Amino acid sequence: MWSAHVRILRFAWILLSGVPLFSSGVQAATRTDIDHAIVQLGKAVPNMKLEVELTKTWSRAYVSDRIDGALLTMDPDFLNRLTPDGVLFVIAHEYAHVHLEHQKKLGAKAMELAGMPTPDMAFDAIERNPATMEKLHAMNRQFELDADEAATKWLASLGVVACTEDVLRSIDGADMMMPVVPSHPGYYSRRQIICRK
Repeated sequence: MWSAHVRILRFAWILLSGVPLFSSGVQAATRTDIDHAIVQLGKAVPNMKLEVELTKTWSRAYVSDRIDGALLTMDPDFLNRLTPDGVLFVIAHEYAHVHLEHQKKLGAKAMELAGMPTPDMAFDAIERNPATMEKLHAMNRQFELDADEAATKWLASLGVVACTEDVLRSIDGADMMMPVVPSHPGYYSRRQIICRK
């Protein structure tokens, strides 16, 4: 009886600590894969300016649009779960947000909804109003699908198929331990865009 409890506790510890239970035989992505993906993607997206920072973060990956080019912040644990094709898709998806000006559009919508002069003030005000916040979440869900579509097209122009297990794993919140957030569409909605023929 005691050994059964020990096995259950060990199994729970392994799950919670993130130690893999099995090896898939797929090589984890590295910083070199990030650099290679940026060079590749630059062939499909003229004038792309992107810097990538690996650091522990609240999110798997997110992009900030800056005057001197975009900054993609990626959690190293997330990177370790990706393959090179997964890295290419994640970078393309995140850069699509910049290319399509999603942050600027969300900021403008927030200012309109809150009647505030700056995006930061507007987002602070809207956080206290769930009904208004849902309007921004709905807008962002569409932006996520638009970014998936742009990334898929860019990869196709490079001869890379996005509708693969490796790429789909990069968007699967359950597989990547991503919390469900109301501002992002579900896996099947995103898969439908990525795998569209």
